[in-house]
Amino acid sequence: QSNFIIKKYKLDLNSRIMTDEKNDLKLTEREIEIILFLNNSKEPQSVDTLQKEVWGYSENLDTHTVETHVYRLRKKINEKFHDENFLISLKNGYKI
Repeated sequence: QSNFIIKKYKLDLNSRIMTDEKNDLKLTEREIEIILFLNNSKEPQSVDTLQKEVWGYSENLDTHTVETHVYRLRKKINEKFHDENFLISLKNGYKI
């Protein structure tokens, strides 16, 4: 399946576009992987888990890759859709 509904958005994996009623947002492949992984998780996911599951890095790697990607993704979504609550940071990780 190449189309997913996540919250109030449609995510098209083939075109890598997330849409709402009025706007389209082009996403990178990694951004889509982050969104799908978090959407399929019932619990918040830690940076270590995201590094391992989305990037394939071993745990305890000292890098800000996850934080940087999440920050940029959150910024893109907020600028296009004015949605500050799509991707949430909690004490124990990230959640959609």
